[in-house]
Amino acid sequence: MVEKESIQILIGGPAGSGNITTGLVLARALHYMGYYVIGVSEYPSLIRGGHTAYWVRGGVEEVYELEDRTDYVIAFDQATIERHGWEFTDETIILYDSKIVEKLPGNTRNIGIPFRDLIRKHGLKPITMNMMAAGALASYMGIPLEYMEKSVRQQFIGKEKIIGENLKSMMTGYEYMATRSIEYEPYRLPNPPKRSKRILTTGNEAISIGFVAGGLRFYVAYPMTPASPILHYMVQYMKDKNIPVIQAESEIAAAQMALAATWAGIRAATGTSGGGFALMNETLSEAGMFELPLFIVLAMRHAPSTGLATHNGQGDLLYTLFAGHGEFPRIVAAPADQIDAYYRTIELLNLGWKWRVPVILLEDKHLAESTRSVPAPREDVKVESPALIPRDEAEEMIGRGWRFKPYEYTENLVPPWVPPGTRGAIVKSESSEHDEHGIYTEDPGKVKRIFERRMGKEELIRRDLEENYEVLRTYGVGRDEEELLIVTWGSAGWASREALKHLSRRGVRARIIQLIYLWPFPKNRFMEAVGRTDGKTIISVEYNYRGQLGMLVNSQTGIDIDRHFGKYDGRPFRGRMLADMIIKYLEEVGRR
Repeated sequence: MVEKESIQILIGGPAGSGNITTGLVLARALHYMGYYVIGVSEYPSLIRGGHTAYWVRGGVEEVYELEDRTDYVIAFDQATIERHGWEFTDETIILYDSKIVEKLPGNTRNIGIPFRDLIRKHGLKPITMNMMAAGALASYMGIPLEYMEKSVRQQFIGKEKIIGENLKSMMTGYEYMATRSIEYEPYRLPNPPKRSKRILTTGNEAISIGFVAGGLRFYVAYPMTPASPILHYMVQYMKDKNIPVIQAESEIAAAQMALAATWAGIRAATGTSGGGFALMNETLSEAGMFELPLFIVLAMRHAPSTGLATHNGQGDLLYTLFAGHGEFPRIVAAPADQIDAYYRTIELLNLGWKWRVPVILLEDKHLAESTRSVPAPREDVKVESPALIPRDEAEEMIGRGWRFKPYEYTENLVPPWVPPGTRGAIVKSESSEHDEHGIYTEDPGKVKRIFERRMGKEELIRRDLEENYEVLRTYGVGRDEEELLIVTWGSAGWASREALKHLSRRGVRARIIQLIYLWPFPKNRFMEAVGRTDGKTIISVEYNYRGQLGMLVNSQTGIDIDRHFGKYDGRPFRGRMLADMIIKYLEEVGRR
């Protein structure tokens, strides 16, 4: 047995062979044992066919991203060997279907298993062959059977017959491997230390849980990868939480329905990806004029156009900040990881309803669909809607002589807001320019006054974010102790943090700033985090070509980014590979 601080597993095969399910079962078992886990899927934009893959990395210490070297491989087809050979080493152990895979690398440690023969011998369903492979690997790497059984039951919860079939197949693989003599020593993880309660979740699931905890009362969307799982999760919560969920006929309809519900005083949201967001732009601008907290989840993918519909990208950052015709304030946040997505969802709901502005939660496909073990979410969160005056309270105020004006000029620039149907109040919204009463006007003085009131909220929001919210995170050495400063956001921060480990081992004093709130840009907090700029190399790490965060930083602070490290092939960076690229650059410019 060889102990490793972290172990990476790849499961590959044709679509429909259960590769992702196999990975989830193994990931969940490691999670149950107390290890840190990340799971990453890769699948084609096809109804049927094509090659799919799932990676699981577990460790004693936190693992932020995949590495470029895989320890175990389960190969259900020849394509797994051919497509992923670049991440195999002479220490990689491959468990393969001996009836299907014929050509193997000459430098790997290969273990053929007659999965199909075992299926026939034990009278199992061929569709459960993936669970047999999961059981075989679990047995070999020392995952106790009890955790595998628990994981299988959770994977197929509520489907007792399917649970029984898959458990039988998993145990067959487990017992087969336990009784077989293998010439290679297995890789195993040391016993994990005791930790506080953690959950295994994706970004989309965390957002959905955040919606429920944040008081959402209506979710509507048109399916679009990678935002579609939010719709699926919300349907699951619909009955228990009494939250209406609708699949609209288009993204335009979804945005309009969410905006209409918001106008009625109901916390509502919608979700989409880049193409759908483009269709929502007119509604977003309308929300800006109405001063309503339309909530949009924008789950980015590789673009432009359809791009790679099932792969990662961060090309919509600058578009999101300025989408919609005309100028109006908005709040844009990009969660740092899966559990952060939970808290930012709740925060954005509250902030939108505090400042009466549209809000956009910006996530990328890697964060949306990847699985990670994270601390269990706190449930003692506050649901706040300070701009909305409850109907009873508003009617009492009106009875005492208060005159409601839907766009009144107030000290904090946020007009009062009452639900439609409030007795004594004319609740009017106007998509054309209007006065304090919501009546259309072309009077230049009135137009200038209300326009400046609307836009004036942006600076007040900036101050609120900088003073009261976690607008960014820093990792690595202390401020001004670094020779290398990495600026990043979203899931690109994971590879940056993994690279930080390698850079530190190689003597590079590095620090990371991961931005969370992107607009209004938290200039003062960012400048404070940067410290001195002389004597240090500043780079950006993003999943886009131009280095859009670097462009934003430069436009808001004047700080130049020395080099952008972008990846735009739809796949995430691997930690060691990113560190190697950074080291090479530092050597080229004479800073190593």
